[in-house]
Amino acid sequence: MDFSGDNPLVSRLRNGEFFLLIECNTSPLEQPLEASLTLARSVARKISDVPEVVGMAVTDRLRTEDTHDPVETAARLAEASGKPPVVYLSGKGSSEERIREILARARSEGIRSIVAVTGDRSEKHTATGRSGGRVPPYPAGYLDSVDILRLASASGDGLCLGAGVNPFKYNPSDQYLQYFKMMRKLDAGSEFLVTHAGWDMKKLQELQWYLQMRDVGNPVIARLALLSLDDIARIHDGLHPGVHVARSFAAVLQRESNVNATQSLSAQLHRLGLQVAGCRLLGYNGVQIAGLRDGHHLDMVLMRINEALETYDAFDTWVNAWNDYHNFLSFEPISDAYYVFDGLLNGETVRFDPEQCHLTDRSLPEPAVGDRALHAVLSTLLGEGWPEVIGESLAGAVERVCGVPRDHLRECFFLSPSACPKRLIHGACGGSQPDGTCEFGQARCFFQRVMALAAHSHELDSLEEGPKGDG
Repeated sequence: MDFSGDNPLVSRLRNGEFFLLIECNTSPLEQPLEASLTLARSVARKISDVPEVVGMAVTDRLRTEDTHDPVETAARLAEASGKPPVVYLSGKGSSEERIREILARARSEGIRSIVAVTGDRSEKHTATGRSGGRVPPYPAGYLDSVDILRLASASGDGLCLGAGVNPFKYNPSDQYLQYFKMMRKLDAGSEFLVTHAGWDMKKLQELQWYLQMRDVGNPVIARLALLSLDDIARIHDGLHPGVHVARSFAAVLQRESNVNATQSLSAQLHRLGLQVAGCRLLGYNGVQIAGLRDGHHLDMVLMRINEALETYDAFDTWVNAWNDYHNFLSFEPISDAYYVFDGLLNGETVRFDPEQCHLTDRSLPEPAVGDRALHAVLSTLLGEGWPEVIGESLAGAVERVCGVPRDHLRECFFLSPSACPKRLIHGACGGSQPDGTCEFGQARCFFQRVMALAAHSHELDSLEEGPKGDG
């Protein structure tokens, strides 16, 4: 089935028409593909007659590394819906060869919309070292979304590329790391962005204001989630890396679920409708809805969303409705939560206005003395002032001692990326915990150290652009 000449997602992204995507996870290999697609197919058939739903978004290795092929899953759902899918490509356990092979098969199926993500921690990746210290590398590795975007861009297949961004970060370093890497993804070929799932509407407005402040006009899709009773029951254990739920909001979800499944779903549907209406008012081009179970579920979701979109066409009215429904509940998962701007969700200012939308004053931490010393030594040894023969000899010695290529050291301000469990070099993933602790739980995110050095050196721009000479 070839959709190359008919892509409602691309049309709506370019025309600025609001739309919906329905998310479907690729199923684990232990489940037969045909059987696992029964419910998803019922949803796909339903959306064939719903113009505002532009297609299915098929994830890749979201909860486990051993899943069915995303292209095969997407092709079967596209056949049922008659609409071209969006296919996610995860770097979890991926090589460049895997990505190229998937892109080739996507092209043969007429699939042109791709979202690149680095991926969460693989269940096959040992969490701690023998001494409880640095996490050992994962042999299969994690291919950074920036590298996936570069591979896809270089394929010359006329793809419409997207990438993820997590606005739900609550300390300055984590949040700016996300926004700086977002800019790098756009530079690597991403044409649109998809947020992590979350319920903090102040953070969703923050992202829009940040993009508007930077004069970035790329379309953005907000990922919104419906939770199952099982999700809610284990909510204090964490839903998914980078998806944060405040304790106060978790208590609300659990009270709703304690009544019965019907009450829980009804409350979530009302909340989802409000979120969708809010996203449209905030400037999002569309929403991607995760957690749908079947076609009947879809009918209820669409009905509630349409009601909300018809009801809320003014920002102040919507803000009042959102606050009233939640009784001014805080969605902040930690105390002293950081927001880039003052005045978010005040009911008056929808778009960024430099006269009214003021940046908050929150300093970045100073780098550790050891990190400063290492940066000073290695930046000198790997600098450009040496004669060629001596420079190559020094660089070779540094690589042997550090066990890391010189270009990787330069990417990380001469800190070893082996301190990142995923061995990333282009910037942070989106999986850190609300307090900035790494997804693996060992220490704060490695890239907070990189950012501290960049800020100290007045070179924060390099976190967006890469080191000099980075292509």
